[in-house]
Amino acid sequence: MAEPPAGPALFEIYDEGFDSPSWGGVETALWHLVRSLREAGVAADFYRASEGADLDVLAARMERDRVDAVFPLVESELFEGAQSKRLPELHDRTVRIWHDVSRLSEDLSAPPPCPVHAVAPAVPGAPGAAGCPAQDTHPDGPMHEVFLLDLPWTRCFPDRSVIPWAADHVPAQNLHDPSGPVVLQLGKIDTADAERCLRRLAGAGVPLRVLFATWSRRGREARELVRAHQGAGRQIEVLDAYDIRTDWDRVFGGAALFLLPSVFHETFNFAAAEAVQLGVPVATLGEGGNLPRFASLRAQTLDALLDRVVAGAGRTLAAKPRLTTGWRDVAARYAEIIRSRRVQTGREEQHDG
Repeated sequence: MAEPPAGPALFEIYDEGFDSPSWGGVETALWHLVRSLREAGVAADFYRASEGADLDVLAARMERDRVDAVFPLVESELFEGAQSKRLPELHDRTVRIWHDVSRLSEDLSAPPPCPVHAVAPAVPGAPGAAGCPAQDTHPDGPMHEVFLLDLPWTRCFPDRSVIPWAADHVPAQNLHDPSGPVVLQLGKIDTADAERCLRRLAGAGVPLRVLFATWSRRGREARELVRAHQGAGRQIEVLDAYDIRTDWDRVFGGAALFLLPSVFHETFNFAAAEAVQLGVPVATLGEGGNLPRFASLRAQTLDALLDRVVAGAGRTLAAKPRLTTGWRDVAARYAEIIRSRRVQTGREEQHDG
């Protein structure tokens, strides 16, 4: 018998939707994932965060529309307190994608390995373990967890998959120009460190093309710093807003290097992945979650990183190999998860009959 199609599925998005100039990684991921799911015949749709704020209404919609899987944002109240006990059927069909680590790390740095599960990963049906730092996030709950990289802190969650995002929403090109500007993203380091970046790079005559993590306070503060440096006659081009789907050449065209100083734990960094897809080498700080997969240059301190860039690292580095996984592959993995929630919750007969 042919395998039934997956879906329908609901994905939560921020209220600003896809028309906001602050569109970031979450929006990029969900836009391309849902488009690829639809192309594969999966009925997938969006709901806004304000529409999901009333969990009873969301649960009623799930029942009415016979939804197989719900994908809330990581900030959703679905993951607060005892909601999993109050709305068990909704949680049974919930899939949590770890776009960031805010539920485990308030400052978005790398979560510590669990002393219980880092060596012996949690298994389905096991009771919560004393001393597990993920306990407040309900790792033994009924929802399925999706991580973008297999790291020690993810092993507290017994019902999990590891599915990276893709970057083939921009074409495979070689836009690298060793004599071109350094593309610098600000907003993921302290404002004082952003000032140091600008002062050292611009002072050394390095031509800059600057973009921002517009969702962060640090990113907004960095904009003001850049304006002050522009006023001093420095070689700085600013990209306040762009749509990578159409503006990829404007962002990375002719760049010597993509410089991303980040103290965050990057579960997946689209700007770095897009740079690699477009043939531009990436330089970044430390470990940074998924960033080592994309970085041709890493340094443990900001000063050491800036030393290399000022010395002309972009002239000698080559971009890392492109990702081999595309959005169709990612969507196929998610279709399997959506289908599994139907089977697990006993809805297969409802769909067949």
